[in-house]
Amino acid sequence: MRTLVLILSGALMAGQTIEYNIRPSSDSTFALDVYKTGLWNGRKHVFFFERYGGNFQYDGERPENARVTFIVEAAGITCRDTWLKPDDRKKVLDYALNDMLAAQKYPQLTFTSNRITPKSKNHFEAEGNLTVREITKPVTVDIIVAPAGERLSITGSALLRMKDYGLKPPSAALGMIGTKDEMLVHFTVWAARHN
Repeated sequence: MRTLVLILSGALMAGQTIEYNIRPSSDSTFALDVYKTGLWNGRKHVFFFERYGGNFQYDGERPENARVTFIVEAAGITCRDTWLKPDDRKKVLDYALNDMLAAQKYPQLTFTSNRITPKSKNHFEAEGNLTVREITKPVTVDIIVAPAGERLSITGSALLRMKDYGLKPPSAALGMIGTKDEMLVHFTVWAARHN
């Protein structure tokens, strides 16, 4: 009887949905690449977001049932572009913070999944809704989930378009320096098991 109980317990644990919390850490990165055109073609601004959090519900036996909610604080953005002078870097950051994100008026960017499609063992496609400046659009995020003890490593990326969120790609120098509409979000974050 005891053996049967242990077998049933193991079976239940194998198909159990586990809740994880996503928080910033020293070995995490959440970034946005914004590509330049014109005289600066081939260059990009890389903006890092340092304040974010999320919830990830994951069942290794049924990954298609996974759910994720992710919130980014707009005011936590930084720019570390070494190819810009410090004064220019500050101007770029101020523009991103105040004009593009309008962080005081729209303090959060949110993503909520509505479908997870397994591509291979640890590779998934997460479809959901991204809200930026109170505009919500569907987004597909390519993710890889790798168990690491009590934590999960989640690496992913998604293509976004400024115009989808009512934003005009900025330009300068009478249009000789421009910005592509398409941007790339990429991240490696850690999800710790919720206690």
